[in-house]
Amino acid sequence: MRFFTLIAALVFSLNAHALEFSTVAGHGGVPLVVVQAGNKQGPAILFIHGYSQSYLSWEKQLSDPALLKDFHLIAFDLRGHGASGKPSNAEDYTSEAWGGDVNAVIKATGERKPVLVPWSYGGPVTMSYVRHYGVAGISGINLVAGGTALGGANPPPDMNDPALKERMGRFMAMTNPDTSANLAATKWFVGSLTKQPLPAAETETILIYNMLTPAYVRAAMFKFQPNNKDLQGKITVPVLITHGDADGVVPYQTSLDTKALIKGSTLSTYKDIGHAPFLEAPQRFNTELAAFVKKANKK
Repeated sequence: MRFFTLIAALVFSLNAHALEFSTVAGHGGVPLVVVQAGNKQGPAILFIHGYSQSYLSWEKQLSDPALLKDFHLIAFDLRGHGASGKPSNAEDYTSEAWGGDVNAVIKATGERKPVLVPWSYGGPVTMSYVRHYGVAGISGINLVAGGTALGGANPPPDMNDPALKERMGRFMAMTNPDTSANLAATKWFVGSLTKQPLPAAETETILIYNMLTPAYVRAAMFKFQPNNKDLQGKITVPVLITHGDADGVVPYQTSLDTKALIKGSTLSTYKDIGHAPFLEAPQRFNTELAAFVKKANKK
């Protein structure tokens, strides 16, 4: 009964802000659930969530009065996530698919030059878009605690490091078709997203939509290991990098490396904040995002 109470409360909260839902045909015809809100005459912001997440990750942005007033806000469930289609072959989770999905959402929402806001795994998804479509169709990128593989493919984890070995084991347990083991690992993962614990109801909601991503989708996503070294120098739009220095999922060093690889990029460091700054410090995040989008659209 508590499950339905939580979902009803969240849906009521979001609907109060007049979210508009639609289904878009992504790469290969995979149906993608897209949500829009805010001022369609304003600059567009396209939020791209992370591994095992949902458009609901961005609730604190999609319900922010200032963002709703000035910007056209767009988010969607990645393939394999939330209410979007969940193809079962690993070949359906490739660079072409990720990039094609982002392009399909941009086209379907009538936006020519949105600012992309990718979080975590959304980083490789965005780099896939850049690989196949370039940057002419976007105004900028606000990369949030995400990797880019601009320095090359990620090296294999050092399994001689006990802490790293344990962490990788937990991640791999999220790909286990045994729901009991999967759920335990997902609870750990959700607890790792922030430095400070979120309210119990919020944590429970996040756990619910994380569990909507099947184990086989998570496994396919792990297999996608891009090497984007050839894209160095090709990201010529403004880039804001947002990262918490207490991130326990994607090391803060990742963003230091990315800043060095993207000429003219800016790094905003969130002290004592974890992997999801937009959840832990939404007011600061939303203010910085708004300023960045306005600046990117004046270039």
